[in-house]
Amino acid sequence: MLYPELPLVVFTVLAQTAVGGYLIMAGRLSQLTSTAKQHRPLVLSMFVLWAFMAVGFAASTMHLGSPLRAFNALNRVGHSGLSNEILTGSLFFALGGLYWLVDLFKIFHEGVLKLARIIVAIAGIIFMAAMIKVYLINTVPVWDSSFTYVEFIGTVLMSGVLLGYVLLNLTGAATAKLNAKLAIFGVIIIALHLIITAWQLVTIAEITTSIQTGADHLAVYSGSIITRLILLVIAGGLWLLSAFKSNQAVTVKTLGCLAFIAMFIAEIIGRGVFYGLHFTVGLL
Repeated sequence: MLYPELPLVVFTVLAQTAVGGYLIMAGRLSQLTSTAKQHRPLVLSMFVLWAFMAVGFAASTMHLGSPLRAFNALNRVGHSGLSNEILTGSLFFALGGLYWLVDLFKIFHEGVLKLARIIVAIAGIIFMAAMIKVYLINTVPVWDSSFTYVEFIGTVLMSGVLLGYVLLNLTGAATAKLNAKLAIFGVIIIALHLIITAWQLVTIAEITTSIQTGADHLAVYSGSIITRLILLVIAGGLWLLSAFKSNQAVTVKTLGCLAFIAMFIAEIIGRGVFYGLHFTVGLL
């Protein structure tokens, strides 16, 4: 992993995980009545999502050299991918935090809260689209491909959904049926991600520029790539065990947390590889 890019690794993985987790938790909250005993604990646990966003944004400003430069990045909204990413991310964070406070203190009735959850979800999806757009650079062959969509959306659907699964169980808002559905969905996504990753590695190995080759770069990160794939398999296995083989709530929570830890480490490693594979078609 390249240390100069570590702030971006932290930002993208945390933000994508937060968006995925929000989608799962918002969906479950809309199924619960406002008087359900699981409602308030689940809303309270959303603090984890906003903490992820706060840490992620703090890390992203470190990449700019000074936090004050983050404001300068907004000068080209509509024309710069980076500006659009910061704006849409800030909107998701602000709208999500505002909704969270409103739901926490019961300021509006459930109908308004359901609408607010949908608006925040849309903001999160737009944020993810803007984030992907930043990396579709035609002079960086590894990034300028459909695999970047797979990389970033994969984190939302794997790490994010698994975080939502963990928080649902920690707050007692999950059911055996819902656990099974989320685990099956997650493992299917992991399996597809592993297959597409194999395809991606072959494609990267075939890239040749004027002075560099994809194969040479892959050789440098081969250990990290293998470690990430193993951790994804472990996370998927623990996730399935949590949902189908655990009868006690404590065991479900423990296995779910272990699965998330393995998944999160895998995504951090994978994103480090993603940035490490940055090389251009020219001489720079």
